[in-house]
Amino acid sequence: MARIMGIINVTPDSFWSGSRVKDKTVLKERVRQMISQGADAIDIGGCSTRPGSLQPSEQEEMKRLEWGLATIREFFPDVIVSVDTYRPRIAEWCIREWRADIINDVYGGCREMYDVVASSCAQYVLTWAEDIIRDPIEEMKSFFADSLQKMDMAGVDVKKKVILDPGYGFGKTLVQNYTVLAHQSQLKEFGLPILVGLSRKSMAWKLLGITPDEALPATVSLNTLSLMEGADWLRVHDVMEAAQAIMIIQTLNNNR
Repeated sequence: MARIMGIINVTPDSFWSGSRVKDKTVLKERVRQMISQGADAIDIGGCSTRPGSLQPSEQEEMKRLEWGLATIREFFPDVIVSVDTYRPRIAEWCIREWRADIINDVYGGCREMYDVVASSCAQYVLTWAEDIIRDPIEEMKSFFADSLQKMDMAGVDVKKKVILDPGYGFGKTLVQNYTVLAHQSQLKEFGLPILVGLSRKSMAWKLLGITPDEALPATVSLNTLSLMEGADWLRVHDVMEAAQAIMIIQTLNNNR
């Protein structure tokens, strides 16, 4: 059965304001609710990756993450924790100091990041986020093949540690996002889990002429389609709705 990763942002500028938390009390309640609704992991980010966002310094990102991770580990010590960061030094610190289980790197990694993963027990989300794309499916598969080879050469146990993310919304046009979704199942040829982050993304609300606040029904539709195309993880803001989509698809598959 597919698993759910609930999104928590300890940032002031994440693209959807509903994902932001500003204090310990709100974070504690948000995580508690996500777990009660079916979240298998919590993904915490201290650096917004929305288009046009200003990147904080490493020190500022660590400051944001520190109180968030401390709160999660204090009240939910056994929950799977994913940290959304592309900075190797922060990834290493999160693994060492806060027992991060997964590093969610939205920019496809580098040798330094691969070294961090190779020397730790953490899993790694490898995301396809190239800037200019002409042939989405072939370029995506080429990127993953090349990156996985580099990770293997860096000593990463690819089969045990790597999760693939097609990177919806990163560097892709509206049409290219839907092309990738329509052919997402081709990633199964790599034999690795697939994580998708479609929650309230612009490929939903721009297509429909709505806002991220209005995009929950569209998100449910996209998540359902991604499950039918082989998704193993849903990274979402709205856990209950994702859990319902998973149950429906699981029941459908059990009755084929």
